[in-house]
Amino acid sequence: MPVNSGLRPYPFEPFTGDLPAELLDMVVAEPVSRVRLPDGRAAWLVLSYEHCCTVLADPRFSRLPLGATTTPGAGGPRELNMDGPAHAAVRRVAGRAFTARRIDTFRPRVRRLVDELVDKLLTGPRPADVVAGLVAPLPVFVVCDVLGVPVADRPRFYDWIAGLNSVTAYGSAGAADAQAQLRAYLSGQLARKRAEPGDDLLSAWVRGQDAHELVDAELVELAMGVLLGGLEINATSAGLRALFQHPEQLAKLRAAPEKLAAATEEILRYTSVSSMFRVQVVREDLTLGGVAMRAGDCVMAIPWAGNRDPRHFPEPNTFDIDRTPTVPHLTFGFGPHFCLGTALGRMQVELALGALLGRMPELAPAVPIEEIPWRHDRMNGGIAAFPITW
Repeated sequence: MPVNSGLRPYPFEPFTGDLPAELLDMVVAEPVSRVRLPDGRAAWLVLSYEHCCTVLADPRFSRLPLGATTTPGAGGPRELNMDGPAHAAVRRVAGRAFTARRIDTFRPRVRRLVDELVDKLLTGPRPADVVAGLVAPLPVFVVCDVLGVPVADRPRFYDWIAGLNSVTAYGSAGAADAQAQLRAYLSGQLARKRAEPGDDLLSAWVRGQDAHELVDAELVELAMGVLLGGLEINATSAGLRALFQHPEQLAKLRAAPEKLAAATEEILRYTSVSSMFRVQVVREDLTLGGVAMRAGDCVMAIPWAGNRDPRHFPEPNTFDIDRTPTVPHLTFGFGPHFCLGTALGRMQVELALGALLGRMPELAPAVPIEEIPWRHDRMNGGIAAFPITW
């Protein structure tokens, strides 16, 4: 792979919770620029809200390498990571199971899981790590519950999924073997749900198979996509950090707990968990933001930078839980690949923060905020450990 040594390396600095001021200035001053990614590839860095939306939604920007087909090969399963009709067919099936009405039925179950984890924090030693005790396990518990993974199977299930978001393990033989074992397990679960259906997504997808016509291999890939998208909800710990950094906003939320839903939206808009995002490929020569791009060029749009665009969010670098946005934030994506689990992810952030603030009146960080460590070994970053006291 050629190394583009003449280009400025990106990220500009190690990520420790805040996008650098220089990058935020570039949202307006230089919304499209050329950089070198950590693996040596040259890429277009896209930062403005408008251009991020274009890259995420325009079919001329693809998740697949140039020349790759947007339809499955002979006998190959359709899956969520494809583009075009193949992606749309799978997404229609998934979307019916992820309606806001259906996801809202999971609220009591998610609340119960949150309360159980907070119970353990309250009865354990202080300080406690809110990442290990709540933020990390909650999404895994929720996605297993939603899919219908039996409680007895979850320990080995965790072993399989542990490395799927790891930068160091990505593409390794060990990761490939874990994926193969997980696919085999999910195939077995489909057969089990067919014989003994329950109130879960795997059962719902199996029941609707005659109508949607996705074969088992495609349902397995769909389940894999749901797993990878729902394994980590890092906005909870990032939101807690933002509230601690802005005590006047924390006091406002404590005084008016009914603001929690609005505060969650502002947390999702304002916080970042990584300076990186998915790399896409230009499918044909085009111009974006006055910059000529050629077919085959790599492009990386940064949604959290788009969320700080002053042309769409007044005073975008101010954290304000009373903000009334006029456009949706881009934290869950945009366009055909908009995150399926948006409602479920938002629910987890809201319920987790609500439980922490409601049940820990004296909640506070146990170390200075600047000492909180960030992960650089995961594709979606996040806080590695967050000691709290109460």
